[in-house]
Amino acid sequence: MSMVSRRRALSLLLLGATAPLALGMRHAGAATGAAAVAFRHGVASGDPLADRVVLWTRVTPEAAVPSLRLAWEVAADAAFQRPVRRGTVDATAARDFTAKVDVDGLKPGQDYWYRFTHGTVTSPVGRTRTLPRGPTDSVVMAAVTCALYPNGYFNAYDHLAQLDRLDVVVELGDYIYEYGAKDDDYGMENGRRLGRIPEPAHDIVTLADYRLRYAQYRRDADLQAAHARAPWICVWDDHEVCNDTWAGGAENHHDGQGAFLTREAAAVQAYYEWMPIREPRPGQAAEEIQRAFQFGDLATLVMVETRLQARSRQLEWSVPGDLPMAVYEVAADKGRRKVADPAVAAQVMAAVKAGGSPPAPYVLGPDEEAIRAYGANPERQMMGVRQEQWLAATLKASVAAGTPWQVLGNEVVMARTAAPKFEKALGADGVARWLGALPEAARASLAQIVQLASFDIPFDLDGWDGYPAARERVYDAIKAAAVEGRAGNTVVLSGDSHAFWVNELYDAGGSTRVAAEFGASSITSPSPGEELHLPQLGDIMKTQNPEVLLNDHQAKGYVLLTLTHQAATADLVAVTIDAKPYQARTLSRWRVAATTTPGVERPRQV
Repeated sequence: MSMVSRRRALSLLLLGATAPLALGMRHAGAATGAAAVAFRHGVASGDPLADRVVLWTRVTPEAAVPSLRLAWEVAADAAFQRPVRRGTVDATAARDFTAKVDVDGLKPGQDYWYRFTHGTVTSPVGRTRTLPRGPTDSVVMAAVTCALYPNGYFNAYDHLAQLDRLDVVVELGDYIYEYGAKDDDYGMENGRRLGRIPEPAHDIVTLADYRLRYAQYRRDADLQAAHARAPWICVWDDHEVCNDTWAGGAENHHDGQGAFLTREAAAVQAYYEWMPIREPRPGQAAEEIQRAFQFGDLATLVMVETRLQARSRQLEWSVPGDLPMAVYEVAADKGRRKVADPAVAAQVMAAVKAGGSPPAPYVLGPDEEAIRAYGANPERQMMGVRQEQWLAATLKASVAAGTPWQVLGNEVVMARTAAPKFEKALGADGVARWLGALPEAARASLAQIVQLASFDIPFDLDGWDGYPAARERVYDAIKAAAVEGRAGNTVVLSGDSHAFWVNELYDAGGSTRVAAEFGASSITSPSPGEELHLPQLGDIMKTQNPEVLLNDHQAKGYVLLTLTHQAATADLVAVTIDAKPYQARTLSRWRVAATTTPGVERPRQV
């Protein structure tokens, strides 16, 4: 199916879900008889603008009814002594009894409190904030990502809910995970121990499945507290559908799970129902959730979408046969040279296919040239042409208006990161000790990873490193946004990796530092370093990759970004996940000084 017809089909599938939603209702409406209900999933707000914000809740009826009329109110104080807006909204069975209202007529840069009621039952109270307009001294935003329910407690959500100052939460994807509760499912070793069992107990595929998973997440008290503390600006990554999604399929979509488009439509419908995000405009495809937010004269936050609209299929380390392979000859100094003679290569390949090992002095390994050529193909997409054009225009308008900071809310790591050379870092004896200490089953699979990583290939083919041509187009847009005598400062916030990162991003020529990148670790999801049983992985990545200034695979938590006209300051906040009460600390603090010249200053630890 073409991309155009695919987007149209998904929009039509969602039309029945989005049509009943009435946003911006401020009239009282006719009251209906009060039914017995409960607000078990808290409240939330999102997509704030200078004059409006989306409010959300979910009501649970005790008896089967088609809809419930909820009253909502917004006040300028927590005691609701100074009401500013009120109205009603229907929560319907067609939308899983979730309800959203886009409240307008608010003042810029103001805190507000809100709640919902049905009869005598009142929801928890939420706090939200509109975006500032005009001169703005500072903005504080928390970047969060990757919350695997069974793997640990959502303590980081509770911690940010306690912050004295928090203007907005930037959610970078993997808000939920799709995996089930089998013993070998992702995170279930901790899930069994902590009693955090996914609902339903299988991989989620249908609309009912996705709704049930969101409902379980939103019963979590820590997540409810974070939503009630500040407005959220969200974008999905892959696990809101399933692992390593691209525009046509996914690594974790298998035979017997139906058509991928049907699964994606169910996932996207549930996302719009359960998240405090504006609904698609008329004529807008449901996947088009890229959007921008203006924080006065200080910053433009640009949320990009890199999964469902246009992403080309990624190569997968973990899928047998996915990486193109080549035959290499090992020299006396242990250097490797790709075999150019097709007859020799064919003989070696035939021996391997027959179940043997490559005869000395030959080895098999990833075809470095083919992988580089595959990634460099300019036809390969992350965002698609239309979104790239929109991003370029948004950045240019922000810089032209004199806005000092352009912040990209981006799902996956953008820096260049080569696969770690374990033997170079640890030595042959160190690798042998590391692998020898592991269970036999893990030892075999990790030995294969060590061998693959010894070749010159990217660490993360699912990130921007798998799409270097598309990444360079983003860098070109950042550079082109600069105008004579005026330039912005680009900061990239990234999710997905389950590790903290501080990176300086250079263009392909290596002459221009185009952006600083702060990668948020996960709320709970295990990092590659944890999965490899290698605490030193972050240090290895830093040592072997010139763009990487910090990489930490041990800590969980979030990034707290504070913007002023003088600097962007990022606190990497580490929060423990295995018990309550928990511990929290600032892992490190980094500062990027604002500049009016093209390029961005290097992040420096303070």
